[in-house]
Amino acid sequence: MIETMMLEDTAKRKLILFKLLTAFSNKQHSINFFEKRLDYSYSRVVYLLELIQQDITNITGEEIEILQVNGVHYKQTISYDRYYQYLITQSVPYQLLISILFYPNDNLSKFCEKNYHSKTTVVRKSKLLSDYFKRFNIKMNTSQLTLYGDERVIRITLYTLIWLSSQGTNLPKIENNPINYAEITNIISPYFPDSFSYSANKQIKLILDIVFLRVQSGNVLTEKSTIDSYIPTSLSYAKIFFGDLLKDSNALEAEAQYAAYLLIATPNFFRNNDYRLTLLNDYLENQKNSATKLLEEFCALFKQDFMPRDFSWEDVPILFGNTANIIFSTTISKKPLPTLFHLINHSLYSKNEYYYQLMNHFKALFQKISKRKDFGWLKDNIEQLSDTLATLLVPLYESFQVNKIVRIALIAESNYLLIQPLAQFIEELPFVQLVAYAQGEFSSVDFIVATSSYLIPEECHLPSFVFRFSADNDEQYIGLYQAIKAIHNKKGLDPQ
Repeated sequence: MIETMMLEDTAKRKLILFKLLTAFSNKQHSINFFEKRLDYSYSRVVYLLELIQQDITNITGEEIEILQVNGVHYKQTISYDRYYQYLITQSVPYQLLISILFYPNDNLSKFCEKNYHSKTTVVRKSKLLSDYFKRFNIKMNTSQLTLYGDERVIRITLYTLIWLSSQGTNLPKIENNPINYAEITNIISPYFPDSFSYSANKQIKLILDIVFLRVQSGNVLTEKSTIDSYIPTSLSYAKIFFGDLLKDSNALEAEAQYAAYLLIATPNFFRNNDYRLTLLNDYLENQKNSATKLLEEFCALFKQDFMPRDFSWEDVPILFGNTANIIFSTTISKKPLPTLFHLINHSLYSKNEYYYQLMNHFKALFQKISKRKDFGWLKDNIEQLSDTLATLLVPLYESFQVNKIVRIALIAESNYLLIQPLAQFIEELPFVQLVAYAQGEFSSVDFIVATSSYLIPEECHLPSFVFRFSADNDEQYIGLYQAIKAIHNKKGLDPQ
């Protein structure tokens, strides 16, 4: 989704062609070679190659020639991922995000002057970004380059889009920057155990920059949320961070509370012995509010309807912590928020029947709760909340299913060199058992893999997959996995 929002059609075509260039970088090819594989016209391929050539020259600072006298030859200088990020960060929508955050006094005219764009071009290319903001009730005034809406949501949206686009790399410097990143990281480390990792450190720096710059430009929180995070709020830390920038006590309290909220805004539990679990459990024992009630009712339903009788949430502390974060963050904000998870393709479970079982069950629960007093806000969050929780918990749910092993019979030539890679691929799947096939006996088999359709017994009515050694093995392995996974998803759902 981020590519759809940030990249125009020409940039997307460049990426597609560049992927081919990297795949065939070891040899020289004609323009016709790429033309046929991309279904682009000859002139379009030439045009795109010229653009790519100029882009790589700009990135590396060295003159790069892909179009040569004897054809096309790209000696791989940069990776696909690096080129992808270059195109994203050069896009008009990304440049707008950076301008809105780092140069809040610039309007559209100033932006166009700095970035050599026309106003019509900027308005046209930023439409999808503007539409994305609208999904979270944020209005982008393009002529003034300002955002209007819930400031809490605006900050999270800016963080999500900038992080996913650039991981906070090569951002403008904050003039006279007073932020002591090391000190603040040390302060929050008990509540964010991975604080000192390279990636987390960059995440912390980006969100601190966003909070500071938004407050500096006058976008200050003044009202507290009705529910506190289970992470303790510290007014003294807020004073350290904002210094002389904020003196109003109400604003300081609201900003301190928001800082605690940010520490639970994502499912960021990874360790069974996480100190925050103690804070969470203490909070659940001593607080009663809509967040604790929703968590309690959800956990009870999941345990009762989907887990064995002896299941205990205490046995899966990481999942419990992440479930709490998902439910708490939604309940505190009371509105859908942009997430990294929903901005990328998370279709891993798109064909998983167990995911849909959970999803539909959770939606029914939240729809029922949304009709209660003080829970009307839940109506707008049902889809995203159900999807996130179903994705989180479906591996656990699957692990408790009975009769879930797919028994596969491999019928192939008696040739070890041919068969071994295929057999090894099947055996390495954790939900598969390779079984011997006795002629005419199908009761102990769920699925047939054969190396020719002629090797599948005529009387066999089991689902099957033909793996032809003469075909493209990479594509076949993908197809075989999908076919086996489809059987696995269905197995256990049918009456036994």
